[in-house]
Amino acid sequence: MREKLWHVLDGLRAQRWSPGHAIAIVIVLLLAIAFFLTLPYRLRSLAGGAMTVRHVTEATAVVNGRPQTITLPHTFRDLPPGTPISLTFSVDTRASFSLLVKTVYAPTEVAFNGETISAYGTKGTYPSFLDDPPTTVRIFNFRPDANGMRTGTITVTYEFPHDRAKLPVTPFAISNTAGLFRYEFGGLMFSFFVEIFLVLMGLALVLLSFSIYDIEKSRAMLLFLGLFFLAVGVWNIGENDFSVFALQNPALLYMMAFTGLFFVIAPLYGFALNAVTFRWQRLLTAVFYLEVLLPTAALVLQLAGLVMMMQSLFLFHVLHPAALVLLVVALVYEAVHEKNVRARWVLVPVAALLLSAVLEVMNYYVFHRFEFAMLFLGGAYVFLLLMLGLTGVILRKDARLKQDYERQAHERELLELRLAAEKERHDMMLAEERRLSAIRHDLKHHVSLFSELVRQGNIERMKAYLAGLTKTIASKRPARYAENLAVNAIAAHYAALAEAQGIAVTIDLVVPEHAGRLTDAELTSVFGNLLENAIESCARSNGRTLADASKPAPHEVRHPFLELKARVLDGRLVIVLDNTCAAPPAKDGDRFLSAKRGSRAPGLGLSSIAAIAAAHSGRATFDCDERAFHSSVILEL
Repeated sequence: MREKLWHVLDGLRAQRWSPGHAIAIVIVLLLAIAFFLTLPYRLRSLAGGAMTVRHVTEATAVVNGRPQTITLPHTFRDLPPGTPISLTFSVDTRASFSLLVKTVYAPTEVAFNGETISAYGTKGTYPSFLDDPPTTVRIFNFRPDANGMRTGTITVTYEFPHDRAKLPVTPFAISNTAGLFRYEFGGLMFSFFVEIFLVLMGLALVLLSFSIYDIEKSRAMLLFLGLFFLAVGVWNIGENDFSVFALQNPALLYMMAFTGLFFVIAPLYGFALNAVTFRWQRLLTAVFYLEVLLPTAALVLQLAGLVMMMQSLFLFHVLHPAALVLLVVALVYEAVHEKNVRARWVLVPVAALLLSAVLEVMNYYVFHRFEFAMLFLGGAYVFLLLMLGLTGVILRKDARLKQDYERQAHERELLELRLAAEKERHDMMLAEERRLSAIRHDLKHHVSLFSELVRQGNIERMKAYLAGLTKTIASKRPARYAENLAVNAIAAHYAALAEAQGIAVTIDLVVPEHAGRLTDAELTSVFGNLLENAIESCARSNGRTLADASKPAPHEVRHPFLELKARVLDGRLVIVLDNTCAAPPAKDGDRFLSAKRGSRAPGLGLSSIAAIAAAHSGRATFDCDERAFHSSVILEL
């Protein structure tokens, strides 16, 4: 995962690309898609021949056999379920005309001159899990009367719904089809265009969260923002009269409207919990799960036909504003008391959404305008615009923080490599000390023997013993590669490993005991990484690994070699290493990738060498041809 992030972040830096750019591109594409999806309806609404729309504002209502004249719009209240309500009005029949009728959760029948021409909402024409038929919008076309009558009578009969305490009746609209379409749906088509965009945008953000970002909280923020877009868009489409007219699937739109409304707060909480670290994290998390479980339960109860979503709506009229109030209070606390910058950012759009929710509840219960939740949807649009910009800012900062974190992790790995090399040097020095201790221990025995031979006057035997001892000491003398003890220890260690592998080793080092500003740890890291990589490359050329160095080398066809030289020139330490390379390592740009990591990440050893060279005003270059891998390092002393 770390290597993948480095690769992605390097690509972003190289291309000057950011999450904000991706979101902007997605928005433009989705706006274009949404525009072309709604274009046919727009062209239809702009078609010529539209007549002036006349509204029927007075009608004779008959309820329980009692006629009365009413003014539309009118709301019938508190009637027994199934009570028939007939509205009758006169129309001019000398020319063709069209009539627009909207039902609100009530079975509806339309009759002309006493003859039924349409019936909606009879049992069996809508899903059985609904007590009342969903809202729909219908247009009925009438031709001139064949008998030459100047007027006719239209009767629209409703049945009072089972799940509502009121039945609103809007004015009937009369015109030709083009006129009704333009008047009734012309303004709603723009809303429909926006709703399609919201749904597409939500889907795009959800997919984007899974396909681009590996930063957990940023992924979650994108996911929940996308789900919020989806919830608002689905809710809007379900509420829009144009959707009802265009899709002619009232039951589906009913489920969409209530499902979107019920689930709209949960993704908002999910976004906030990932964008801000709250002091009240557990409480807000509990509310988040409540906002997921209760809508789920309401949906299950609706599908089971036990409790209608219209009845569950009253619970969410309390739950949603209360959850928004709690979230705003938590954000205010974090912004003011904890000085949380992100809480200040998130507070403004959430407060705007809360204000619109409170106004919508007042509008519903005080002014009884509930056909279309325009106030809350308006607040949701403002919230979405603000949150979209805010998300881009947060994601950009998160990407930079992640980049810094990965860089620091990389530097920690380099430090661990240096520490490991230092430990290895220390272990070798301890081994050398133990060897010297053994020699000192043996020396006592040699001295005792010499004393006895002197006492005996046995000079010939003493000479023979000294000759054998001198030969033994010469054969055990460790190779001396450099004046610098650290470099000498590393060179001796890896030379022994290489020779055990059957690698032809040539080491010629001129490294002073005191190497200026270069520390022993840095010298150990540079020479250790160079030699370790070289032996690993030679071993791979014979199908072996560095771990096999202690095992006898089999007879090989290849003849791997390692040649290391170092000199001090003009105040700089110049190191050159050539070694066998079976095949050139994979590269990412100008950097070689580690063969140990599946060629997915830059080699840590080479990165460490390059970092040390850069820190000492030098450079490190690496190249590979068909025969060998070539390394050169220059370090200022």
